[in-house]
Amino acid sequence: MDCLKQAQAQARPIRSRLGFTMSAGPPIATYVLMAVNIGLFILGPMLIGSAWEGYLGLWPGYTAELGAAYADVGNEWYRWITAGFVQFSWMHLLFNMLALWQLGQVLEPALGRVRFLVLYFGSLLGSSAGVMLLADSGVHGGASGAIFGLIAAYGVILKRMNLPVTQVVVIAAIFIGAPLLGIMSGVSWEGHLGGAVVGLVIMLAMFRGVDKREAAQRR
Repeated sequence: MDCLKQAQAQARPIRSRLGFTMSAGPPIATYVLMAVNIGLFILGPMLIGSAWEGYLGLWPGYTAELGAAYADVGNEWYRWITAGFVQFSWMHLLFNMLALWQLGQVLEPALGRVRFLVLYFGSLLGSSAGVMLLADSGVHGGASGAIFGLIAAYGVILKRMNLPVTQVVVIAAIFIGAPLLGIMSGVSWEGHLGGAVVGLVIMLAMFRGVDKREAAQRR
């Protein structure tokens, strides 16, 4: 047993083709994020009430008068995070969880669990920033802002590996551009844009770290 532990301790971490230390086993962080989203969607109405989305979502354009008139309207700091776990319908939940599952099972093992979570929550905060800076009214929420950060990061990865990025560009154009043209209503393009920008920046910064490490090893 001691020999086994010593061998495991001395084993070199496995790096992906991207240069990151891979995470072994199933994409646990992805499954946990999905479970939190699904659990909140089911339990939110029971624990908070029928207006639970308003209590946890973001309200750009908040004023003290609005907050006094409606109990669920607020500007608390935690909404920047909880808004990313608010889904407004079963269809909203289904599409977002399907996208998270597809991207998570690819990105989490390749980046490593910690980097994947940094990318996800960084993109979530970027999405909230986009909403608060660019939107003007209504309640905003959903995991799609963070997911767009994952999509942008995936595009950076494809570009680095000299693979086509057309599909990623098309998805971004549809879900960011279409609402601006009035084609798709009820879609928070502000959140999608904010999440995508921050996800792209985080992924580029991670690759910058890989490049620096590899350059140092060649000296």
